[in-house]
Amino acid sequence: MAKKKLIVVWPYRFRDFDWQRFELEQLSQHIEVHVHELIDALTPEFAVAYSNQSDRPEVTRFSSLKEWRQEFKKISKDSIVFTHVRPINLESAFICLNFRLSGSKVVSFLTGGVPNYASVGNDKESKSVKILKALFHLTKRTAFSFIAPEMVFVGGTEEEKRARRDYSRRTSLIFGDSSDYSQTLLSGHYPKSVEFESVFLDTGFPEFYRDELLTGDTESVLPSQWYPQINNFLDFVNMALGYRTAIAIHPKHVGRDHSAFFGQRRTIGGQTMDLVSRSELVIATNSTSISYAVAFRKPLILVTCDAIEKSKQRKRLEIRNCSHETGAKIFNIDREYTEQELRDALVIDHAKRESYKRKYLTSRTDDKPNYQVLLDEVINVAD
Repeated sequence: MAKKKLIVVWPYRFRDFDWQRFELEQLSQHIEVHVHELIDALTPEFAVAYSNQSDRPEVTRFSSLKEWRQEFKKISKDSIVFTHVRPINLESAFICLNFRLSGSKVVSFLTGGVPNYASVGNDKESKSVKILKALFHLTKRTAFSFIAPEMVFVGGTEEEKRARRDYSRRTSLIFGDSSDYSQTLLSGHYPKSVEFESVFLDTGFPEFYRDELLTGDTESVLPSQWYPQINNFLDFVNMALGYRTAIAIHPKHVGRDHSAFFGQRRTIGGQTMDLVSRSELVIATNSTSISYAVAFRKPLILVTCDAIEKSKQRKRLEIRNCSHETGAKIFNIDREYTEQELRDALVIDHAKRESYKRKYLTSRTDDKPNYQVLLDEVINVAD
């Protein structure tokens, strides 16, 4: 009997990292996987943010939506579609309409894994602002209800709220984990023996292109305002705690030379989860990989600088939100601190960590990884 077909529709550059984090290796043992990459058809200007891509035979790249639609129609009969495309403009709405017309079982995903710039502090909004926002989301939800997916896969209570806000009432929720958290479940969820005393979760800020290309935000912080100071701070960590720091390269930028920015420190790509599990301390700005620090119960400190604080970038608010939600202390790398201040920051606020886990990392209590949830509740369910 032929395997069912799974079509993963991905609007960005698809990498081996994505194959791993979406657990397609595990799913491919049960279903025939096709990946449709649409970055060149939707946002070709975003391609410069990526330094690597997957060469797996399951991945097909499309330069136009016409080309994609022709291929999709050929293979979509009786298929399951995992979509990461949301109807935010005419092009993406056209894609979602094709999903609906195909008769496929369609699953969308909301598994952010980290608080965004707007996710904390909504209690301070005026009543009128809250009413206007509610009306906006009601209008949008109603307008797009005819192309809403059959199901939405969510990880964490914040994403559950977002799904109920943004999707039709006919759309059912599948409760799972953030991708990073699910990866820790697959790894055994236990910290490994220490190899590096400290790890810095680099986002490519401010040297490399990042997601800001999609939002239209311009980079206002210069490399000269960040790299010398972050290296001085990592030297301080070494002097005060005796911790050497390795640099975990962001998945988008694996393959690019980082030595000009971090000197003699080891820069390692594609191993962020393992680096965190083998470290005594995690240092970050804003990163979904903070999930690993929470899952592996690692001390976490967050860093900013004067240039970030003076800017109007989302990064400033996202760092503050991560601090608020995890209990991690923020260090401004343009200031001086004592060894005791650094040591005090190593204390973990376990209540906040548990809250973070429930809000942003998982909607489950059974430690079931995402691929198993999808097999049990989507793929192996009779139509």
